[in-house]
Amino acid sequence: MKHYLTVALLFAFMAIQLTSCNKDEESILGSLEVIIGTSETYTTLDTKNVEVVLTNTTDNTVLKATTDTAGKVIFKDLAPGTYSATASMKLSPEQAFPFTGLNKEVTLNALKADISILPREAKTETIILDGKTGGSLVIKEIYSVGAANDGYAIMFKDQFVEIYNNSEEVQYVDGLYLAYLAPQRAGADPTKEVVTSLPINTFVYASKILQFPGTGTQYPIQPGKAMRIAINAVDYLASKPAAYTTDNSKADFDTYAIDWLVANGRTGNTTFDIDNPNVPTMKCIYLFVQKGGFFNMDNSPSLALLKLDADPSANTILDPDVTTTQLYYVKLPSASIIDGVDVLETSSANVYKRLPSSVDVGFTFVNPLGKSNYSGKSIRRKISLTLPGGRIVLKDSNNSGNDFETELVTIH
Repeated sequence: MKHYLTVALLFAFMAIQLTSCNKDEESILGSLEVIIGTSETYTTLDTKNVEVVLTNTTDNTVLKATTDTAGKVIFKDLAPGTYSATASMKLSPEQAFPFTGLNKEVTLNALKADISILPREAKTETIILDGKTGGSLVIKEIYSVGAANDGYAIMFKDQFVEIYNNSEEVQYVDGLYLAYLAPQRAGADPTKEVVTSLPINTFVYASKILQFPGTGTQYPIQPGKAMRIAINAVDYLASKPAAYTTDNSKADFDTYAIDWLVANGRTGNTTFDIDNPNVPTMKCIYLFVQKGGFFNMDNSPSLALLKLDADPSANTILDPDVTTTQLYYVKLPSASIIDGVDVLETSSANVYKRLPSSVDVGFTFVNPLGKSNYSGKSIRRKISLTLPGGRIVLKDSNNSGNDFETELVTIH
């Protein structure tokens, strides 16, 4: 009898302990109310029944909820930590017309990153839906990590970007700008990197800028076709066979920065900067390096295709977060971006975004864990549909996290 009594008391004690632990855990949980707002363009838009996605940036746990008639949603019982909230709404051409004046579909996106929830905190955050109609020209593919071969002779010499005509009409790239966005930090080492304090909303910041040559109608892209801009227009498959690389000899444009660097009192790098005289060369507008420079992409390059009225290179701004040296970027208006893609180092590097949510609410990456150098992997836009005539329409929701996938590099 005493034995049974002892066991009963033990189970009762354990139940009390478990209940106490559960209450302790519950006592530190917080909550978050998310309110959906809109930009000035979409002021009268109804924000009910919008799905809000809340992501715990520490362990990538995802919660989803739909807004009520007032455009609000509450997430309860949240563990203390850092979260990001996103929302998306697609408007048909008919729904978009009263707001944009264009009979084109538009996807609106909202993002609030780095939301800190403290123990027992009840927080409210407003996220703003904004967006623009899908562009006729989109960035189709970004190959930046390079190829591995014997002795790493290629490294990242074979990098390229492709621009695609996603419309049903001929488009011209003459005079457009291709900007590689700053800061250089992309989340490769969060223990050492500093999130930029530059306000990324109305403006973005570029460390490298190229411009397409042409007088207006010299360089057309036919519907459903792409143009390749190669760092070096060389057939690397033939010259240095690698596990994965590409033939850039048929590229539509290449880059060559040595003449520009010399004209500005700097030096170039003939090892990595190779000019193919048979391929039109992009104009070098700005390159932040001082000596031994060449025009290459970082492993995680956020890019923007822009239409600007004038050379922007004089409009520079000092990086306030770099204290070891003076580092200047070119300040560019976000409203001039035709298409932009945020490429960061890992799946959890959202605080390092370089583009505002109106251009790209998400981001993409080569490897969710980073460390993707010389893998021959490329970031490529997904196919949305194939029309009866065979023309492919690429996905363009202004969310790179949904629009792109990682594949082996396109040979050409």
